[in-house]
Amino acid sequence: MSHLADACCGWADDYDVSMELARRWAIKAIACDDGDSWSHWALANYHLYTANHGVALDAFRKGLECNPNDAEVTTDYGLCLSYAGRGEEGIEHARKAMRLNPYHYEWYTSQLGQIYFDTRHYDKAIATFASLRSLDSAVMRIYQAASFAAAGNPQQAQKSVKRALELDAGATLEKWTDPKLAPYGDAAYLEHFRKNLRKAGLRGRA
Repeated sequence: MSHLADACCGWADDYDVSMELARRWAIKAIACDDGDSWSHWALANYHLYTANHGVALDAFRKGLECNPNDAEVTTDYGLCLSYAGRGEEGIEHARKAMRLNPYHYEWYTSQLGQIYFDTRHYDKAIATFASLRSLDSAVMRIYQAASFAAAGNPQQAQKSVKRALELDAGATLEKWTDPKLAPYGDAAYLEHFRKNLRKAGLRGRA
């Protein structure tokens, strides 16, 4: 999962190397213990970020068979459903994860905000991002910007883009809508994201 985060958050020196290490260690973990939910969670996320959505969803379900009350697997399953074009189902699982762990990390909340954006619930997305107490990440600001733009609030959208650029000086439209960082399986979802980031003022490469 660390190698995967390195690659998919844009931190890796070599994306392909980090992704291969993520795949290799997830497979090894499953070989050590097929009943461990986090091993399947790691492999599921690898398949999600390589755009194998059906395989990823199967791996998430296997992880939840191992531990139906695993909140981390549940919330990422919700995000995977949204990337696969099933955002309304994704909301249900993201909210379930928060019920399973009322003291959850704030990245659960950020992901729920992203799913609300994907499903065009812009006011809920904006309110969800506003509820964050300490998490301040580039990906959160990117989706916050897109949500403000979609809701018709260009001033706030531009402020969110400005903060995203402070957190990620290399942020561009191409970077954040690349399948490596935005692995949408539904082209309409990806175009919705791209269109609203453009409206928010996130620029392409010079």
